[in-house]
Amino acid sequence: MQGLVCREYRPGDTADVLEVRNSIFGPLSAEDWDRYCPQMTAGLAYLDGKVVGAIPLDQRDFLLAPQLSVPVAFEHAVGVKEEYRSRGIGTAIIEAAREFMADRCDLLMVYRGAERSAGYRFYQKSGHRDLLCLSPVRWDSSAGLSSDAQRVDIEVLYDHEDDILRAYNSTYPLCGGHAPRRRGYWRAALGGQIFVAVPGEILFYRYPSDGEITAYGIFKIRKRDSDAPLEILEIASSSGTEGAREVLQAAGLEAHRRNTVVTDYVSAHHPYRYLYRELGFVEEERNLMIMGQVINPQRLFQRVCRFPQLVADLKINVWTPTKDYVLFEGPEAIREVTLEAKDAIIERLLTRRLDVMSAFRHDLLTIRNGDEGIAGRLAEALPFSPWCHHHLDWI
Repeated sequence: MQGLVCREYRPGDTADVLEVRNSIFGPLSAEDWDRYCPQMTAGLAYLDGKVVGAIPLDQRDFLLAPQLSVPVAFEHAVGVKEEYRSRGIGTAIIEAAREFMADRCDLLMVYRGAERSAGYRFYQKSGHRDLLCLSPVRWDSSAGLSSDAQRVDIEVLYDHEDDILRAYNSTYPLCGGHAPRRRGYWRAALGGQIFVAVPGEILFYRYPSDGEITAYGIFKIRKRDSDAPLEILEIASSSGTEGAREVLQAAGLEAHRRNTVVTDYVSAHHPYRYLYRELGFVEEERNLMIMGQVINPQRLFQRVCRFPQLVADLKINVWTPTKDYVLFEGPEAIREVTLEAKDAIIERLLTRRLDVMSAFRHDLLTIRNGDEGIAGRLAEALPFSPWCHHHLDWI
């Protein structure tokens, strides 16, 4: 589009970001925006010098697999002024973001639902692919519950972070798909921009009521919605399902008292998915995805490859319906192979979300000049990682 300029946010551009953002989403003050910079940046679009679009970008670490985190940028509050929509401006901002974020991030990512919507198709068109599918669950709990978990002030969590980390790591040791947990994470997350833009009451439950915390749950009720559910932001237990059950039953009692329901989002590998079912949670039609697109595939391949020695003798090319490139050339390369697949399959491969052998055997991934032995080596070098989403990470 003639006269269109897309570039990264600069200090002093706050008014431009908020001019677009606040015309579409809940209001955010300049002070709140500035408070989260430079972690928060944005792509901006100007048409003949006038701001017409903005995509805020939250820079964070993200676990692709256990002990494997990479820097990513989450797009959120994405918007183009109404009179300028359907002209390719949003896509142009994302194209610019791929360039100006290339030295800082391995992926652009976004939370997106409504797969049949124009909004979802926009992300597909701009290069994003589904990496995790999530189903909402809801529990209309009864009054007959009992629990030994106790609701306490959130400061108790901050004072017992070693217990919290122990419980968390006991529950999700094999999962990626979320921000890595470490001391200080919870205070930063609960002080994040999303909790300013979408304010709510935070409830924290611990189990048992004294001594070491072996199970906990963080919940939220949005303030602006009169019938808001009790949202599970994060739940974990170092005492198996027993502690998690106590925390959930305490939340169920609270929800019943408030005449509301308990909700969460679950993936196929959520460790409490079957406990939820046992308690009476009902799974609904999936409506939330984590989508992403790789910015620098060569760099990401080297970061995610678990055993580089398994591919040291290979030159690995990639062919998709939209692109060709050299993905990796080992230091002892004597054999050249080409991975042939749809773009979505390659994105999953590079984010450890692909069962390589299954994809190879089902013709989702073909390997020119390769064989099952090559596929097996790739499968071992890039093993599939189960992902589990926590709504505490959502933005």
